[in-house]
Amino acid sequence: MKSKILIIDDETILRETFKEFLTQAGYDAVTADGYQSALDVISKQIPDVIFADIMLEKGHTGIDILKEVKNRGLLCPVIIITGQPGIETAAESVRLGAHDYLSKPVEKKF
Repeated sequence: MKSKILIIDDETILRETFKEFLTQAGYDAVTADGYQSALDVISKQIPDVIFADIMLEKGHTGIDILKEVKNRGLLCPVIIITGQPGIETAAESVRLGAHDYLSKPVEKKF
């Protein structure tokens, strides 16, 4: 069975490129363009890992996704990705249990 990976990013080109890389590597990659669509995906089937952009649509962030995963008691790791890394968001991500905090561009290494 393929691992299911959820990619959450409001930028279509980044989201779809990330999905393509992961699909080519043999993963079942699904995407969401924002907070609510991500929660819809999570409600239907819990992914094995989540990549969440820090900046989503107005009023929501990847940290909100991380909080919701924690509130639901889900055990899937959440990796925060950002084009604007900062000490505050990195510290908050780690404090809330993020598995990792990556700066964009995320490079294909496989």
